[in-house]
Amino acid sequence: MVVVAEAAPMRGGIATFAETITADPRLAAEFDVELLNTARTATRQGGKLVFSNITHALSDAWKTFEAARRADVVHVQLVADPGLPTIRAAALCLAARAGTRGVVAHVHSATGNAGRPEVADYSARDRRILRAVGVSALVLTVSDAGTSTFSEILPKTPVETVDNAVDVGSFELARLDADVPTVLFVGVVCARKGVPELAAACADLRTRGVRFNLVIIGGQGPTPDEEYARVMGALESAGLADAAVGPEYGEQVRVRLRDADVFVLPSYLEGQPMAILEAMASGLPVVATAIGAVPTMIRDGVEGRVVEPGDVPALTEALADVLASKTRRQTIGAAARKRAEERHDLPILSARLAAAYRSVLVRSPRPRRDAAGRSRAPKMGPSSE
Repeated sequence: MVVVAEAAPMRGGIATFAETITADPRLAAEFDVELLNTARTATRQGGKLVFSNITHALSDAWKTFEAARRADVVHVQLVADPGLPTIRAAALCLAARAGTRGVVAHVHSATGNAGRPEVADYSARDRRILRAVGVSALVLTVSDAGTSTFSEILPKTPVETVDNAVDVGSFELARLDADVPTVLFVGVVCARKGVPELAAACADLRTRGVRFNLVIIGGQGPTPDEEYARVMGALESAGLADAAVGPEYGEQVRVRLRDADVFVLPSYLEGQPMAILEAMASGLPVVATAIGAVPTMIRDGVEGRVVEPGDVPALTEALADVLASKTRRQTIGAAARKRAEERHDLPILSARLAAAYRSVLVRSPRPRRDAAGRSRAPKMGPSSE
């Protein structure tokens, strides 16, 4: 079983997901799992029609085809946003299908999983191209909204939702006992993640006399220089420039989660954020926006607060609510940890993927090969080996 994905040195949800499942001992007990890493740099000009992206897409498709020829299942991790990413997604799926029958296409992209028509704006051309993803035996998404979107685009292909997961037990619980609580943001510093709105909400809270510290973990990443300067300017204008401490990874982020009291992600566009799952595993109350799978991860008033993207007054009130008392934060944080254990722990994902792989192998058996390496159709019926 080959997992095709952009992993390290790339950062982000897809890289984390791919590295997690290829290192999972539960899957390894049943499948010979390997990673085909298509990443070349830590960041790239995704979605842009530039020569390097075109050549990389062709090269990645060829590598996928070669890997598929010796695989029973190819699990392709996709960004299927409108434009060039749809072409790359189609190319990878076609290449995998040319090499083997057992193809699982996993759509992680925020656009396709957002559940917002204003952002999931697939043109007629995009939809025609994405139909090539339907050569897969199974398509997976990370939100029910994504499943609805791709079921409509690919009516003849099974499409299912599979929740992301983390190793919940490996995260140390946050103490949530600080007299001056810390609000933590983890993500790329950009407009899409709602950083300007976070700056405005925090400035309003400070004006009201609410005591808290803000820590923003993340760097510029693929954010254009002009946009990054504008976002950092919003933080500076709000008196929060010192809150941005730059990118941190791995154990550094886990320590930040342990020492935080509230996690915030006021994003305009998400699928199922791994950052929120890590915050839930750490027992943090979460303040986030109703985008993608977030409303099914965080129930408003139970595991945190959920507001509409771009609604600064609502974001301000939600933060004020969870900052109001230690007891409230501890109650909500405990509920977040419990929901992570019940719905987003790694063994749950392992079992879900194993079942998906088995179903694909049953529906799409790989052709046997004779002594000369020529394909032979598999035997059918009760006499099958």
